[in-house]
Amino acid sequence: MKKIALISAAVTLAVLVIAPKFVGDNVESQVIDITDALNNHSIYGAEIIEYQKGWFSSTADIALTINVNDIFNAQNGATSAAPTESNPTVMAKLVAHHGPIYVGDSVGIGQAQYSVVLEGEGFREYLQWDHDSPFYRNQGVVGLFGGLSYEDELPAMTASIEEESFYFSFSGYQGKANSEGDATHFTGLAPTFSFSTAEFTTTVSTLDVAMTSYGSMLAAIKGELLASSSTLSVEKVTIERIEESAVTVNDMVLTTDATLEDDGALANLGMNYTVSSVMADDFEASSLEFGLEFNRLDTDFIKAYQKFNNESLSTPPLEMAAKLTSLIDDHLLSLLAASPELNITHLSGTFPEGDIRAHANTKLVNIDTLPDNLMNPSFWAKHLDAEL
Repeated sequence: MKKIALISAAVTLAVLVIAPKFVGDNVESQVIDITDALNNHSIYGAEIIEYQKGWFSSTADIALTINVNDIFNAQNGATSAAPTESNPTVMAKLVAHHGPIYVGDSVGIGQAQYSVVLEGEGFREYLQWDHDSPFYRNQGVVGLFGGLSYEDELPAMTASIEEESFYFSFSGYQGKANSEGDATHFTGLAPTFSFSTAEFTTTVSTLDVAMTSYGSMLAAIKGELLASSSTLSVEKVTIERIEESAVTVNDMVLTTDATLEDDGALANLGMNYTVSSVMADDFEASSLEFGLEFNRLDTDFIKAYQKFNNESLSTPPLEMAAKLTSLIDDHLLSLLAASPELNITHLSGTFPEGDIRAHANTKLVNIDTLPDNLMNPSFWAKHLDAEL
């Protein structure tokens, strides 16, 4: 019995000693995958400046870039060979403690405990926040079976441009996420932010976000289509204007829902906007609602359109027509052949003059070829099925 116990203890010790090495390899692979995904985006970029992998922990310095100068040069007709200024860059520091028993900011069980910190010192030229706080912090744990949980935050900050009478104040943001099966649930809260000029002041109170996404975070970064649902709510928006009455918007809520069908070949997208009330000196409305559904959308078209849209900012205007023509030639027929639907599920509101209630269901049917002239109204009328 003692021998069995010794063997079991030896095996357990070997696993605890050897496993962190494999975890470290996996962490490095995931960091490289995420960096590559960001680099494949036309707006963002990422570069691993330094990666140090130890047995029980790893650290990385990663340069994150927004390609604003590339976009500016493209929109002003510069060629890719034209000299450009460097794009704005911020450094991110990753620290990962390897499992299965990690010892970092705390002790626990999991593949890894990590933290990502953006000090953001370059932003302090424009923004003011607590000198003891980074610009952004994300701390989390990757579970033994790949589940993710984290908390992230932005600090309270202010900004001002006195010569233009511009002022900005932000109370900070706190969010968290956790995985459950193939779903990841995100929540976030920003209590208040406001900005003002010489003419007006706008204040937004209690911005609350909740989202559930089905699929991996890497897939989301790559821009792959994922089933998801989300709610964005704002308790109150107040716009105060000089020598005029204030405008107040209460309880704004935007909900979205995305589902996939036919093994991912088609997507259904729904959006619903509601506002409890809008009040101004000469205007009042309540119980406002506007709902839209886009059903049976060809996902190949959506992916191609996303690519076109992402690349449009960094594409010279003279090249845009050719790219748009290519998008239409390659993907428009597959979109229309799927019999896409555009439905106004809700259009309602209460006004002093009375109530409004309306809806409309429309879809395109029996399209197997494109017309020579896409602007021909008789073609669309022939294939339109509408219910008002």
